[in-house]
Amino acid sequence: MKMRIPILRLLNPILFALFIYNCSEDPLVSNLDHSGLTINTLTIDNISAQNYSVAPNLGTNESLYLGTKNGLNIPVSFIEIANNAYWSYGFDSTILIDSLHFITYSKDSLLSQNSTPNLFFSPDSQFDENTSTYLDFSTFSNLDWVDLDQPLLKTNNDTSGNYLYTELIWGIDTLMESLIDTSDSNLVRSFALQFTNNDSNYIELFSEEATTGEKDPKIIMYYRKTIESGDSTIIDTTSATIYSNGDLSIIDPGEITLSPDVIGLSNGKGLRSIINIPLTEDSLPAGSVIRSAELILNYDTTITNQTYNVVLDPIDNDSLALDSNFVYEFDPYEAMGYPYRVSTDTEDGKCILSVKEIMQNISLGNVTNLGFKLISNEKNDPFETIWFDTGESTTSARLEIIYVTN
Repeated sequence: MKMRIPILRLLNPILFALFIYNCSEDPLVSNLDHSGLTINTLTIDNISAQNYSVAPNLGTNESLYLGTKNGLNIPVSFIEIANNAYWSYGFDSTILIDSLHFITYSKDSLLSQNSTPNLFFSPDSQFDENTSTYLDFSTFSNLDWVDLDQPLLKTNNDTSGNYLYTELIWGIDTLMESLIDTSDSNLVRSFALQFTNNDSNYIELFSEEATTGEKDPKIIMYYRKTIESGDSTIIDTTSATIYSNGDLSIIDPGEITLSPDVIGLSNGKGLRSIINIPLTEDSLPAGSVIRSAELILNYDTTITNQTYNVVLDPIDNDSLALDSNFVYEFDPYEAMGYPYRVSTDTEDGKCILSVKEIMQNISLGNVTNLGFKLISNEKNDPFETIWFDTGESTTSARLEIIYVTN
């Protein structure tokens, strides 16, 4: 008797092979001799670039800065506290507010009180976390603000005695009347940190973006609540936390000297650049399928010796006549974003950005080649600058393409 093998069992290996081939992102072709296709390489090195400056805004940074570092000046940092239900406790006859503490946090184990800033208060909103820059505060003065002096310091260690963080604590009981004023539901209270004794000091604090509340700038309200229970009265001593809802360090980049042979990126200096990559039908034949396209930028490791994340985004608006000596309030270039925006970490003197998707669509005519915006990732250290070589040398910027044609 002949055994009957189920047809599905016979088809399984074939179906599996087809599945693997079709699901492969880059299926390999080992021999193109009979396919009529050829693999070609193209290197474009006549790439031009130009720096431009945008007034720095660090509203999404995980730190607040104050003082002077690496040639950058941070004259003031702002923190705002919005209206909060806890302020109504000031009008509750069963609650007695004992004290108010304003607290920020530092990871500097050597911080001394002499190197701490003064805290200032204003009952009105003074800044916008997402848009305010040093251009808005060129004439800023704290003369009309309430000076709350320098903080007390409290060092925190773990159970093994290892250092964790330092609290900067200001007593702000004198602000009680202004803080509990709930007549305006949109009321925002502003606090400012400034050095008054030594402009050369520098301090770094946690911002509201750094943690989920543990080390956010905050106000702690200590209060007692009277609770009537039958014939007895209970006094409950407790506290409430009122978190900041916005903070921002104002960075003044000062004068920046630029060289035409290098392009720089820096969040603190507001440095960005535009890159133009010529891609024509003469260099890349119509109908070509791009297998890979890598923009290679070389940087000076003596200046930037740590990992730096670089973002490249195709431009979506017409080219402008950039003035490298002018500081723009907002970035004049709109970018395409996803799916063409790419980013990568630098390593060993190189920054290699995969631009396959955008180059393929430029080649097919789906996208107009208006240039690319090169910027620093917002999480990079604002005091670090990376310099790329764009001159006529073996280390200058280049685009390397591997493509397939008929």
